[in-house]
Amino acid sequence: MITRHYWLLVVGALSLPTMAKPSLAPDTETVTALTNAEIHISATEKRNNATLLISGNKVIDVINNDAIPTDAHIIDMQGYVLLPGFIDPFTEYGIEFNYTYPDINGPVYSVNTLGGQAPNTAVHAQQKWVQHFSPNPTTAKNWQQNGFTSVQTAKHDGLFQGQSSVVSLAQKPANEAIINAYSNPLLSFNKGSSPMDYPESLMGAIALIRQTFSDSLWLKDNRNKPNFGQQALAPAFNSAWQAIAAQWQQDWIFNGGDLNNVLRAGALLRQQQLSGILIASGREYARLNEIKALNYPFIVPLNFPAAPKVEDADIALDTSLAQLRHWQSAPSNPAQLASANIPFALTQHGLEPQEFWPRVQLAVAKGLAPSTALAALTSVPASMIGIDDKAGKLAAGYFADIVVAKGDIFTDGHIVGVYLQGQANFSELTPTQANLAGEYQLEFGDHSLVLALDPQTLANSSLQVAEHNIGLIAPTLDNQRLSFAVALDDTRDDVSRFILWFDHSGVHGRVYNADGNPTPVGGTRIAPQASPSEAAKTLTDDPLTITFPNGAYGRAQLPSSEKLHIQGATLWTSEQSGILPETDILIENGKISAIGKQLTTPKGFTLLPAQGLHVTAGIVDEHSHIAVNGGVNEGTNSVTSEVRIGDVLNPDSLNIYQSLAGGVTTTQLLHGSANPIGGQAQLIKLRWGESANNLKFIGAPGAIKFALGENVKQSHWGDEYVTRFPQTRMGVKTVMVDAFDAAKQYQQQQYAWQQASNRSKNSTIAPRIDYRLQAINEVANGKRDVHIHSYVQSEILMFLSLAKTYGFNVSAFTHVLEGYKVADELAAAGAGASTFSDWWAYKFEVYDAIPQNACLLNDKGVVTSLNSDDYSMQRRLNQEAAKSIMYCSMSDIDAWNMVTINPAKQLGVDHMVGSLKVGKHADIVLWSDYPLSVYAKTQTVWIDGRRYFDRQQNQQMEHEIITEKAKLIQQVLQSDTKRRDGDAEIINIEPEWHCDSHYQHAKAQQLFNGDHR
Repeated sequence: MITRHYWLLVVGALSLPTMAKPSLAPDTETVTALTNAEIHISATEKRNNATLLISGNKVIDVINNDAIPTDAHIIDMQGYVLLPGFIDPFTEYGIEFNYTYPDINGPVYSVNTLGGQAPNTAVHAQQKWVQHFSPNPTTAKNWQQNGFTSVQTAKHDGLFQGQSSVVSLAQKPANEAIINAYSNPLLSFNKGSSPMDYPESLMGAIALIRQTFSDSLWLKDNRNKPNFGQQALAPAFNSAWQAIAAQWQQDWIFNGGDLNNVLRAGALLRQQQLSGILIASGREYARLNEIKALNYPFIVPLNFPAAPKVEDADIALDTSLAQLRHWQSAPSNPAQLASANIPFALTQHGLEPQEFWPRVQLAVAKGLAPSTALAALTSVPASMIGIDDKAGKLAAGYFADIVVAKGDIFTDGHIVGVYLQGQANFSELTPTQANLAGEYQLEFGDHSLVLALDPQTLANSSLQVAEHNIGLIAPTLDNQRLSFAVALDDTRDDVSRFILWFDHSGVHGRVYNADGNPTPVGGTRIAPQASPSEAAKTLTDDPLTITFPNGAYGRAQLPSSEKLHIQGATLWTSEQSGILPETDILIENGKISAIGKQLTTPKGFTLLPAQGLHVTAGIVDEHSHIAVNGGVNEGTNSVTSEVRIGDVLNPDSLNIYQSLAGGVTTTQLLHGSANPIGGQAQLIKLRWGESANNLKFIGAPGAIKFALGENVKQSHWGDEYVTRFPQTRMGVKTVMVDAFDAAKQYQQQQYAWQQASNRSKNSTIAPRIDYRLQAINEVANGKRDVHIHSYVQSEILMFLSLAKTYGFNVSAFTHVLEGYKVADELAAAGAGASTFSDWWAYKFEVYDAIPQNACLLNDKGVVTSLNSDDYSMQRRLNQEAAKSIMYCSMSDIDAWNMVTINPAKQLGVDHMVGSLKVGKHADIVLWSDYPLSVYAKTQTVWIDGRRYFDRQQNQQMEHEIITEKAKLIQQVLQSDTKRRDGDAEIINIEPEWHCDSHYQHAKAQQLFNGDHR
């Protein structure tokens, strides 16, 4: 007996409880045969005109149409496509939860947590989101209408966000909807709702993640040792560490944010040797080789930007080349990932439900193969979230999660509905009803009529009688039963009533004439109604232009190392030889290979006549804050030596190119001056177009920023900032002393452990790695240089005394505007001074500054340099050096040394850069004029013998920028609605950093406003 199949899903039916005798007979479930369909078993396997058998919530098999079991309920899927249910691996579905915290004004340095949770409220690794999951039929439709049948869900809040859960979108009780209770743990760089100040910067977030991973690994490696809880180094209970240790071998999903943060997220996971999955930024195409080198799969949101409003000429002027390129390139990001063989899944994250499929179809039109798109919705996410043995294909034993579609959904087709673990859920006509569309020849009595049936709009249906179309009265279609009345003649005196049933054999039923007597009706289909379909539109945008960085002044190719003979220039050597007129210099393999008069051009070298021009070593800046993402201060704690500027380098910063054009080739990027002991510095070379990692100056000693004065005691931070210690200059020294003492004790523990026997190590808890104390310990051991923000003489003397007590040298007192008062003491201690040319009176501790400071320090034998501390001043450090000639008659050579060899000495790289000497790096600048003149312009700047700036090339790039922008604006203006729609582009808008800049990285998302290029 064939059981009648109902398509409508019944939810929440109520019945009174009854006493029933339990049955020992097994439940039997109807076998349903979805026949005559195009069945995509997987992204790579398809069968045409086949049958899918399902029973309960599982697939039984895919078979030929002629092999259907006799007792199966048959549903004709002629003209429909069946695909595996889609899987979204990155959602917050069914999680109605928010963290609650006390309402506290002012900075929050600590919060009382519950149940042994991590002391930092941005760390929620202990959360198991299955415990907070509750199915929501309303929000489930947001995914169901797009073909999704299961999702991975968790609350996206914090750095360590907890462990997600995989659930079905079927309307079942929570315990039945859960597919994988404990799936991927989640990470981000955004501290979310945490009220605590730390971390306030991106580098602080990275440092906290790194330390938490280290602590959890330490726990994992030590917790099984005998008497773990009773040993001296046993930690207080920390549920987050426990959870991370248990999740160590899982795939961590990391939502970094923008492209640079995606690369940072991948690097951080690799440092921990963790498996991972990265959430794409949408800009992976711009650094595809770096992305591929991470060797991680991706989850890809389709966050395509809306077309810039370039119809307004003023807005067009302020629209950057980078913004226009991204509008053009973003839809091709999935195709670019596929071309690089980077596996990825698609997610609806960040989109309104109705936006999803137009974006998928746009991605396909921009080159994404439909089979790859289908895999990104099925098998790839199934594998990512650990359900590839249950979902992601239509195979025996898999969930009966089925997408029912009309046409090719990747071009112009659409989704009709889904089966959710065997439960039908359709947003329009069922496939059976929709398949009834067409014309039927009806025969009854002496009549032969044609029924034209439109199930979608029954009012459009009609009976054709003697070439006249007669409308139906009150047509009703219930499953496969059609009823209606019709006047078979114009008088309407004889209204007949029809009841018709449709099945695979045709049409049969009854007609009741005016006398009420039934007459049998039979019929056959004449021709099915064909649904018109347009050929897929292929978008014909011009080929993508990718440069490094991918915006104005970016390079299509990085410069190659040159073999160059610069002939007849005036050489400013910054060595004892001084200034050499009409002298030649050879560079080869990134080094200076020869200096001399009238040198012969070696074979294979390019000759560059330079008579009347000047050649210098590249300018070196001891103190800068350019090219940093997410904040330059981690100003929350008094000691933040665990944070690293090297973690947050921004290779896309236009400041790199602008400073390069000013002759700067090396700069130290320092942490700000918000705390007595700040973060670790990073020395970089301004290799414009390189990756963040390739900006780093290899072989340079490590450095760290310390600070004294008004900033560190929060003198100008406002009335709320009065609780963090220190608040006085005396307290500043105390903080430093406590830190060095703690670091000394830490070193003793580490040393004792290293000297212990293996037997002892097997039973004794190892001391925990503390990255904060580790960095301070490196200072005490002479392995990390100190550059200290300073102003007044009393504090300078205090720190010299403290350095002597703990046995380390000071590489440079930076700013040091009262340095002239203590020049003898600085010289005796071997401490450098990096000062400003003529800044004074901008705050109280600067009142005694004088423009002769540099001269007086230099005259006393202090290694003296000038620094910028400002992105704009860095471009004209040559002019800053000239000021000392004006103020106090410093020699040309000494003035130039203050921006070349002297800062190189302070940075410990003077054996590599800072002067023109054979064997040193070919970091050289060709100037049009006397380099200390305001009229001097850089002609060419080489770093490691590679031409990173050239004035003629710059002029050509200016022309190309104008041309390309005009072309892209025309593309926008001529594009159709499909290409104009999109999201407002969101990026972090960061200020130009200074020592005292403060920035809440997690709260800095703003609308992109371009870079005015």
